[in-house]
Formats: sequence, structure tokens, C-alpha cells
Amino acid sequence: MIRLATLEDIPAIAEMGERFHGEAGWEDIAGYSVEDCSISLRQMIEGDLGIVIVAEDEGRIVGIAGGLIFPLYFNHAHKSGQELFWYVEPGRRDGLGRKLKTALEDEARKAACQSWTMIALDKVSPEATGRLYRRDGYRAAEHSWIRRL
Repeated sequence: MIRLATLEDIPAIAEMGERFHGEAGWEDIAGYSVEDCSISLRQMIEGDLGIVIVAEDEGRIVGIAGGLIFPLYFNHAHKSGQELFWYVEPGRRDGLGRKLKTALEDEARKAACQSWTMIALDKVSPEATGRLYRRDGYRAAEHSWIRRL
């Protein structure tokens, strides 16, 4: 079952986020704080500037997705959003990742977003992720580069 996250889900989401952080390649940039992640998740769940969804299997959270909602800095009439995290337990081959992405997009539409941005991490199958995005109507817009200062 895929549903909007509740405050009670925060510990499980933050724990899963820590696993995602380790796989995503951020360890050389910034460490992961379960406490800080939990604060951010609370703000996203309680406010109207974020979306957090979970996928459950037999009452256990097995997938998470979330993003922010904001007006574009150059056109405040255009409400947009961007995925921050999208993660499913490794080894699942049941289409859950795609279902989570679709649910995230559906929630963005309900929040009146006119556009949505998805991320493809260079460390986690960027070619396959790019093919999925293109099949779903996304186009490449830019490529980000990061370094620790």
C-alpha cells in the first residue's frame, strides 16, 4: 500500500533515509543526522511545502519518496516541485519504485504543481533512471556537480 506519511512514520523513514544516504554517495559531502532528517520530515508532513509518501508491505515501510513544493524564483505564478528522495529496499522487483514515483507525481498535481523535477544520482544507475524518466515524459534539464568546501 502506498500512502501519505504520518508523523508516526518518521522514525522508519529517517532510518531508511540513512541507508539511502549511504548508497547515494553523499558521505564525502555531509554526514547523515537522523535527528535533523526527522525535523525536516515533520515540517514536510505538517506543512504545505512538502510531500512525503511511504510504501508498506505487511505493515512495514519498504519504500519512501518525498519532495519540496515552491514557486519558481523567476515566475511566482508557476508552482513547481522537486524530488528530494526516492528509495525502495534493495532487491525488490515488483515495480514498487515506479509506483512510488507515480504517487509522488499524483500528490504534486493535487498540490497544484505545474512541473516536477526528478533526480538521477550518478552513483545509482543514472542511465537506467534516465531511461525511466524519458519514458514517463521527462526531459533532461541540467546536471549538478557538488564538492565539499
